[in-house]
Amino acid sequence: MEESVFEKLQKFGLNLYEAKAYASLLKIGTANAYKVSKESGIPRARIYDVLETLTKRGLAMVEESSENTKIYTPVPSKVFLGKTKKEWENDFEDVTNALVGLETEANKQNVYVFTVKGKENITSYCRQLLKGASQYVMISMWNQMYELLLPELEECQNRGCKVLGVGHNLKNSVAQIEIHHDGKYHNMPENLRWFIISADGEKLLYGYSAEMDKDAFYTEDTSHIYLLEDYMIHDMVVNRFVSERENEEELSSMMREILKELGK
Repeated sequence: MEESVFEKLQKFGLNLYEAKAYASLLKIGTANAYKVSKESGIPRARIYDVLETLTKRGLAMVEESSENTKIYTPVPSKVFLGKTKKEWENDFEDVTNALVGLETEANKQNVYVFTVKGKENITSYCRQLLKGASQYVMISMWNQMYELLLPELEECQNRGCKVLGVGHNLKNSVAQIEIHHDGKYHNMPENLRWFIISADGEKLLYGYSAEMDKDAFYTEDTSHIYLLEDYMIHDMVVNRFVSERENEEELSSMMREILKELGK
């Protein structure tokens, strides 16, 4: 059996020997300690203690044979997994309530912006914002991150939450997401990508696109949210203005003039 299975079983509270013994019992069925030791590779000097622990934890049943030998039978995996899942859900709910209770309003007001590091954490924060939005979501992002969050964006729409904003190089846009016009001026140096997600005007996450595995920033501060939502709205307006113009040379000239005034 793959070592990764034993590692995952250990996350359920078993130690390595217990994981191997339970897996071996599932494989061979009812067996005595000798057979379990041989199948699992657990030393015979340890196997009795390990099986005794499994029995006490409810993962195995034991009975005496006619030869006064203990015979062990595994609890079915569905029973074990169902019990483990229920216990985890109960613990998760208890811990959630406890931690939320610690987040007093006073503490929240003292933190204007905090840093979110790592692709997995950033992606998780994004999904939580999208799942928690009830009125609208505003976004600005490139295709790779957009595709990563597309199931949650579509789910937002399906429950009546508006999704709007601007996407760069998107291949399949949901309604009210503007496809940003092609242009060299809106790209960051070194081809870096960013994103912005605002949920109901109350929570905001922005920074480097998740796939870049750099930092992002979370805030509930109204000034940050207003400024970045205002930026996205202006970007949508400009994008529509550009898409309705046929004279590309005229548009390029206008952009060059603005950049000149900015000293770029």
